[in-house]
Amino acid sequence: MPSSRTLLALLTCSIVLNILLLKERADGITPSLDTSATSTSSSKKDSYYTSGATHPLLRVVDGDTLIIAIEDEAEYVRLIGLNTPEPNNSGGPECYAQEATQKLKELVQATGMVTLYFDPSQGLRDKYGRLLAYVELPDGTDLAKDMIREGYGHEYTYDLPYERQTAYKDAERDAVNRTAGLWADTACPS
Repeated sequence: MPSSRTLLALLTCSIVLNILLLKERADGITPSLDTSATSTSSSKKDSYYTSGATHPLLRVVDGDTLIIAIEDEAEYVRLIGLNTPEPNNSGGPECYAQEATQKLKELVQATGMVTLYFDPSQGLRDKYGRLLAYVELPDGTDLAKDMIREGYGHEYTYDLPYERQTAYKDAERDAVNRTAGLWADTACPS
């Protein structure tokens, strides 16, 4: 059980982050990550990231991105192998974006904790400075695979094949065959 001091620090970090995001939205600014600051300040800490470590969840950004706490700092995490519709697209939310974001929130809210597993073939961070990881719940549920299998997103290979690619492609094939989620004829009417 984390100490009360650690919990207070996490709560404070979460509150400050949410206030900043609400202010950005009120000002009409789409929340973004300053990659120039992240890539510089993160490189020192990058050696501390360990596969299999469990971290507190601060917020779900969208269907394929989370914000977690690592060493009392907020870190954006992009789920490897998953691409979901974008809720903050310049032309408005993409079809099924709200459903995908809500589903990821439902999956993670029960525990509030996630475990990260890194894949050396993908690198530690993407071009936006987000950590790249497989994200699992404490019970071993693979969030990306579950989202794909239930039809909330697509299998996504950015550049190089990744460790869980075959399982994720199989999950997508299963979702398509069952017309689950965004694959349903009525999911995204024209």
